[in-house]
Amino acid sequence: MKNNTKKLLCILLALAAVVCIIVACFTLSRRKQTDSASSGSASSTAASVSQFGSVADFDYETFDYSDGLDENGYWSGIKALDYVTLPEDFGSIALKESDLTPTEDELQQQMDSLLNQYTTSQPVTGRAAQSGDVANIDYTGTVDGVAFTGGTATGYDLTLGSGSFIDGFEDQIIGHNVGDTFDVTVTFPDGYGDSTDAEGNTITLSGKEAVFSVTLNSLSENVIPELTDEWVESNFGVSDDLHTADQLRSYFNDALYANNYDNAIVDYLMANSTFKELPAEITSYYIRMFLNYYNQYATAYSMDLNAFAQTQGYTSADAMLAASDAYFEHLAKQDLIFQAVAEAKSLAPTQEELDDANSTYADTYGENRAHLNALQSCVLDWLEENSTVA
Repeated sequence: MKNNTKKLLCILLALAAVVCIIVACFTLSRRKQTDSASSGSASSTAASVSQFGSVADFDYETFDYSDGLDENGYWSGIKALDYVTLPEDFGSIALKESDLTPTEDELQQQMDSLLNQYTTSQPVTGRAAQSGDVANIDYTGTVDGVAFTGGTATGYDLTLGSGSFIDGFEDQIIGHNVGDTFDVTVTFPDGYGDSTDAEGNTITLSGKEAVFSVTLNSLSENVIPELTDEWVESNFGVSDDLHTADQLRSYFNDALYANNYDNAIVDYLMANSTFKELPAEITSYYIRMFLNYYNQYATAYSMDLNAFAQTQGYTSADAMLAASDAYFEHLAKQDLIFQAVAEAKSLAPTQEELDDANSTYADTYGENRAHLNALQSCVLDWLEENSTVA
């Protein structure tokens, strides 16, 4: 089943993650880091340096998504069949219907995810702030009694428990009432970027204790809509021709089945292909992409990569990189498999498929990356068309 361009699908599924669309890769990496950090094992058990090298070995600040790819979506100068041996039955993979059929939990998860994207806000009155509330605050921060640039804001909406501010900041708002003014004391992580005072003098924040005077202006909470026929009609009747909750459920069942189909195909090939080695050009590409993304994120919060890594539970950026070695290997192997199938069967996307990929991805990721996405989608379609389900 091919994905369509309906509004609903764009909201939740986009393209199958197995095709390794850039956003899907980022989503996976964020989930892996969060899981590691939440387990409490990120800094204690991860290797200190990646098998592929240290952060300093990679030119990630100038990363371009089309680096190393040619106009056909192939890795330049790389013949995938020299690196991977596909299983003999790659052109006739047999799958089990039971492995593709969505479970009730999978369906409910998608329904819940959709409803969460349509939450509305309503004021909170008559109680103190608690985790999950959106607190509208004014705050002014000082280090050693001196206000610093970036430490002051008015009317800022902060979701308590989101972890978007320095550790301990949000916790100290919980329990206060609207109208309260109070101090929040936190310590900036090591490696946090410097700031300046009103005269432009450097203020060191790394490892320093900061005191924020906070005023709680208001509280609100998110309300998840109820799944009714009326709600489905009003949101997806025109865009997706879905008018009832049962139709929405059927839609997700079909979409999840298609996604499970994609995953089963790729899982089979990953498990049954053999690899001689992984070209450094491909693993380096995904490492640079990974570091570039998180470097941009860290910069937006006036942090360097080491400081950002510490907020995720790692001792350093090198440790954070090392924790994702298996992820980089997986992406490289996946790309080799797709290209090897294309080479073996002389597969190529149609001009219409290329044009569609260009219109969707080229402006952001460049034509060559867009063509890689089109090539992998084309290969996946061929694999599914030649597989059997029983």
